Amino acid sequence: MTHTYYLPSYYTTMKFFPFTWQEIRQQEKKPVIIFLVSIGCLVAIRFLASSAFLLSIGIFFRKFGWDQFYETIEHYLSQRAHQHFWQLVYWASVTILFYCIVPALFIVFVWKQRLADFGLKAKSKFAYWRTYFLAFACLFPIVLVASYSSEFQITYPFYLPLDAKDLIPYFIVWECFYLLQFFALEFFFRGFMVHGLKRYIGVYSILVMMIPYCMIHFDKPLPECIGSIFAGIFLGMMSYRTGSVWMGAFTHMGVAITMDVLSLWHRGVIFNFP
Repeated sequence: MTHTYYLPSYYTTMKFFPFTWQEIRQQEKKPVIIFLVSIGCLVAIRFLASSAFLLSIGIFFRKFGWDQFYETIEHYLSQRAHQHFWQLVYWASVTILFYCIVPALFIVFVWKQRLADFGLKAKSKFAYWRTYFLAFACLFPIVLVASYSSEFQITYPFYLPLDAKDLIPYFIVWECFYLLQFFALEFFFRGFMVHGLKRYIGVYSILVMMIPYCMIHFDKPLPECIGSIFAGIFLGMMSYRTGSVWMGAFTHMGVAITMDVLSLWHRGVIFNFP
């Protein structure tokens, strides 16, 4: 006796879901795109920004006859004296690409909107600067105290100059990339996500943004991870209110530079040269 098996019908299958594709088609699509782009960018940064990933795909370079290109990459990322510098520059470049360039391309070429509508308003670049300066002034003593901890000094700076000769150009160039990725980060979280979602969920866009923003700090010291929650909410609220991420980016950069300088000071790399 033979048995005939039938696949569940489309209608039967969709009854198990709390929505139907018809309902999805009737809803505004931009929030879905923002979620998908955000997830895609975060996953890309997590897995593609590692120099190990770049070296692992060498087979594809060789397949297309780019042996010399791959050997050059391998030389800088794994064999040179300043390999850590080049690894960090690669990480920052991938981060800038997916935090800033990819979302910006969606805004300009897919949605046909202005970047100014997503936090890059030129006119309000320095709006509420006194508020940001006060926030930085309040953070400075906290950062100063934290800088005395061994956990802080192990973590920062990401690129540690071996001596004074490494400050120029390696440390200076690295800091430029480092600061650019903070601008990209602010645009992604406080611009693309907050201003992209605020039309649909209002001020809750700040809380939605805070979930992945806190998660990217999971590998940082615990006080910094907790502090990122309060700092992220503050920067999100200010961006939501002013329509600009510029001062938030400048403030974030200022805190980052301060942390690196304090760590180098404790190590005796700067200000204590013989």
